Amino acid sequence: MGLLSTIRGKKETVIGNGIGSAQVGPLNAKTKKLVIQEWPRVLAQCPELFTEIWHKSATRSTSIKLAFGIAENESPMQNAAFLGLSSTIQAFFYKLIITYELNDDQVREACEQLGARHVDFISRGFNSHFWDIFLVCMAEKIDETLSSYMTEEDKKNEMILAWQRVVNCIVHQMRNGYSDRRKQQLGGSKGGANNGF
Repeated sequence: MGLLSTIRGKKETVIGNGIGSAQVGPLNAKTKKLVIQEWPRVLAQCPELFTEIWHKSATRSTSIKLAFGIAENESPMQNAAFLGLSSTIQAFFYKLIITYELNDDQVREACEQLGARHVDFISRGFNSHFWDIFLVCMAEKIDETLSSYMTEEDKKNEMILAWQRVVNCIVHQMRNGYSDRRKQQLGGSKGGANNGF
């Protein structure tokens, strides 16, 4: 089982050279503490973390590029609107991890609200599967970054797993917000049609 299994909510995921559990569910206190404490070191090691993740997401998906009006032969790094979103994504993660200290209720509410807002981007080509690509790119870059400075294998794997759990939780809750709003919209349009509107 691999990293994509993590995306779909399966229990096993490959981390480093081992296998761990990154199921989606409430984050335990230890996971929260590890990620909160490591945040400054991760960004110090890779200040362009979110730009690199965002760029990698676009290079892996023509659909993502098209949703942002980026031509097939154009580099996402040359598109100001696309690039600007990486700082917005970083600010969102900062808010969740540092400002909210991964408080379950605040994180869930913020993620569901942001996920629900993504419904507005469907007309521009957004697809919730884009989050799968982003999740894989995020996991790969976090793994690479942590591996670049953490030498003790057990601690590194524990930290990678903690980050995977946090990111999985965030994306899962964004999906919930997105799905709930889509259901509301579809239910509303069906209800209106049934009433002759």
